[in-house]
Amino acid sequence: MNAQEVSNTGTGTAVFVPYYTINDGWRTLVNITNTSANSLAIKFRLHEARNSRDVLDFVVLLSPYDVWTAWVEEGADGRPFLQTTDRSCTVPISVRDSGANASELAYSNSFRDHLATDGDISRMSEGYIEVLVMGETEGEGEAPVDGNRGSTAWYAKHVNGEPRNCGFIQNDFVRRTATWTRGPADAPNDIPGEDGSGDPLARLGSGDPTSTVGYGEIDTPAPLKVNASLVNRANGIAAGIESLHIAGWGDNQNLVTAQQFPWFLEPSLASSDGLWTTEALDDINEGIAAFTVANEWTNNPNTGALSDWVVTFPTKRFQTDEDALNIQAACSVWRNDGSEGGEVNGEFGDVWDGWPDGATRPNQLAEAECPDLGFPNVFQDGNDGRADLSVQYDIFDREEGSITVTVDGPVVSPAPPPDVTIDNLPYEVNVLKIGRNAANLPSALDSLISLAIDTSALASNAESGWLRITYLGDGEFAGYPTTGFIFKARDFGNPMLNFGQATEHAYTRELPAPPIEPDP
Repeated sequence: MNAQEVSNTGTGTAVFVPYYTINDGWRTLVNITNTSANSLAIKFRLHEARNSRDVLDFVVLLSPYDVWTAWVEEGADGRPFLQTTDRSCTVPISVRDSGANASELAYSNSFRDHLATDGDISRMSEGYIEVLVMGETEGEGEAPVDGNRGSTAWYAKHVNGEPRNCGFIQNDFVRRTATWTRGPADAPNDIPGEDGSGDPLARLGSGDPTSTVGYGEIDTPAPLKVNASLVNRANGIAAGIESLHIAGWGDNQNLVTAQQFPWFLEPSLASSDGLWTTEALDDINEGIAAFTVANEWTNNPNTGALSDWVVTFPTKRFQTDEDALNIQAACSVWRNDGSEGGEVNGEFGDVWDGWPDGATRPNQLAEAECPDLGFPNVFQDGNDGRADLSVQYDIFDREEGSITVTVDGPVVSPAPPPDVTIDNLPYEVNVLKIGRNAANLPSALDSLISLAIDTSALASNAESGWLRITYLGDGEFAGYPTTGFIFKARDFGNPMLNFGQATEHAYTRELPAPPIEPDP
């Protein structure tokens, strides 16, 4: 058994909703339940689909057995806009009271990772959601005594349906250290605070004077249950989607940080053994890796049947998003193999290929390495906005007819006759259209980055079947943490009759036998 693994109870300390979307009238609904008797501080994030940059980030404070709900839709300015009618405390409190817009800052201007999408707000229109437990307090915490204030969790506890005082504890998440600036390229600055936390009062045992009121170490191995749904009211199509729950993540760690830049960038999925470190990723990969992914597919314009696959890689960014002096990058001098506690580890190296002179350009790391998770390409390399994998597609109809195609680049054509378009998996979140002439089919989820898996080479000309994806590395099987689902829509042209379905993928999470080499 791994300390961190796919939960067999449907609950966890780290949870990933594999897809959110605001495209063309879609809403994404989220319901987060604290199933434990303790108080929790949790991190809620939206990551954009292409390179998993952080586009919305805040904290929710859950009382024992508390529930928090919200939805994300397109705002008036075209950006994702999160709203809630729930009364649980958020940090900042404006999220609860007024909602929150997503921001393109993390991939724009000096933080850019691809020139063609620098500042492009449409890049945020789809992605995935990350929910992490940061810290825990026994029960509802300590009440005020003898003129001394109570614990952060005590003020967040509901009494008759309303938290005691959300406003009072906002400053508990403010840094108590010096401000941080990146510093010069040849001598970047460490991130202040215990373990690079900023020493907020909300972090028990940190700072000077030492906090006695904050959240402590994570103790409950699987307290969160997260449900999500995709809803298009105008079209009358909706379905619930499964989330990936990881049990044991962050065990015995205090991952509470100040909710100011750059401290709010932590914790991340890589932080299970501590802030600003990626040392736990090997264990996480081992616990949740998939070697194959399988599910059905259908696309039949004559019957109004459409389907999309969503395939999401929640750890990919820690290897493929490499920019030495960009703190928004998942791999930098502050977060890489050997990094720890916000201390600088490594130096910047050469500029990645494909970046013109004069622009803000991403640098490779020198004398330090990104975690080796088996992903072969870096998003910034070549400035093409991709980090492709080597994969094998086994495409089946419903009557055992099949074709097999292997790809390791953006598009392969020709494939087995007739010529077809078979796209790779270049992003953190990949939306696949599967069917005959797939490139010309609409996306069931109206994705702006949909990819095509053309099934025209099937002799049966089938409109439905099933697909197996096998990840390949150096000619052998590779395992990548994966989550996702198939979304099926039936559109009869009448919202009163239309409907949707979503089904989680099937995974091989143990190493299969090596692929059989074909006869020469």
